Amino acid sequence: MLGPLPFRFRTHPWRFGAALLSGALQYFATGLEPWWWAAWFAPIPLLVAAFRASTREAWALAIIAGVIGGASMASFYATFIGVIGAGLVMLLRGLISGIVVARTRAAMLGSRQWLTVFVYPALMAGFDTIVATVSSEGTIGSLAYSQMAAVPVIQIAALVGASGIVFIVSLFGALAAIAWHRRSDIDKPWLAYGLPSALIVASLAYGFLRIANGSAASALPVGLIAIDRAPSTSSPGGDDPVWRAYAAAVPALVREGAKVVVLPEKIARLDHEATDRLRALLGQVASDNAVYLLAGVTLVESDHKENRAWLFAPTGALIADYAKHHLLSGLEASFTPGRDLVIRPVGASRIGIAICKDMDFPTLGRRYAALGVDALLVPAWDFDQDALWHARMAILRGVESGFAVIRSARQGLLTVSDRYGRIIDVTTSGSAPVATLAVLAPLGSGEATVYARFGDGFGWLCAIASAAAWLVSLRSRGLGRRR
Repeated sequence: MLGPLPFRFRTHPWRFGAALLSGALQYFATGLEPWWWAAWFAPIPLLVAAFRASTREAWALAIIAGVIGGASMASFYATFIGVIGAGLVMLLRGLISGIVVARTRAAMLGSRQWLTVFVYPALMAGFDTIVATVSSEGTIGSLAYSQMAAVPVIQIAALVGASGIVFIVSLFGALAAIAWHRRSDIDKPWLAYGLPSALIVASLAYGFLRIANGSAASALPVGLIAIDRAPSTSSPGGDDPVWRAYAAAVPALVREGAKVVVLPEKIARLDHEATDRLRALLGQVASDNAVYLLAGVTLVESDHKENRAWLFAPTGALIADYAKHHLLSGLEASFTPGRDLVIRPVGASRIGIAICKDMDFPTLGRRYAALGVDALLVPAWDFDQDALWHARMAILRGVESGFAVIRSARQGLLTVSDRYGRIIDVTTSGSAPVATLAVLAPLGSGEATVYARFGDGFGWLCAIASAAAWLVSLRSRGLGRRR
């Protein structure tokens, strides 16, 4: 036995080792470059250990595993919310882990019912939905993003959203742990083990079939440009080498067939005078090349700033001016958020606009899907280390709501993905002094998915069912004590 630890519990070495193993698997499953398979196996050692431990020990083991898993993003979170804030996020992950594991343990040891297999995944999906709803950071930290490399797995999001991915992945771990602990000592084992297995197989089969039978309604030739350097001044004059480089890159993309060209977010800070000059310059570039041109800028007012994306028509006219809805904590504290969605016809397609962090929020994607968009154009600005992770967050919005995502990021990736989450082409913004990408982007059908129509109903069902089951268990425990 291990001696007293700081949180005053005693544990067997194998159970402590199981918690460390689960924590390590969580760490690699939820980092900036996640191992998708690790998420499937992460709960198993911890749950097996918790089933053999006391209540207090199970809590402690789960908190340890959760904190270790939360450390995978700590250095990245510290960039925005500081070391203390990042530490609090780790502790929150540990607390949620403790609640979920302790409740799963109590249900499993207190009942032989076959439904106990669903306690853990329902709690995980419920907490995922609650955190995504109340957090100002949206779905950051969701276990669903661990599966972006497993394209068939994420197709369930088109039906029930990210919570469905979390549920299926967590169900596998719970099923394995309970089967190991209970064996056949459970009511209706054929149902307890057969139904969850069938759900997992059905989810994967749906994913494979959706991809195999899916086809693009149409395609749009697009070009993307990103330069990691910012202009040296707010002036958009032709003497600035960065603006000259952007302007010079457009004709080459047009020669490759691009009808729409997307530049990154916040390329320059502009006052009123510079705003007029830059609009004239970008309008000229659009008209000279007969192309739709989207560029992100920062407008500086006397009392606030605005993060904007301007869309110019092939005539050179400014036809859309979109303001970013969801601002970056701390770094955009002085910015005023936008509220309106922007959709413009490009040929026979309906194209919407979003900016960077907007794509962290499924609600925005659902709103666009309800308006029948075929693709979203997304100027972005990442932080190098989060390039793949943040691009994948945007890609999942396309799977959930059924549209293509065309995203150009400074210090990140230039990506074009279809409505199934498949990356059609990608390059890094640092791959060249002027990074470019010309792609024939498969568009969505313009029809909203099931998830786009009904939202997070499944996630909330999991949360409500978990709360109801907990209340029933409290009532039963109270009746038992009185008897």
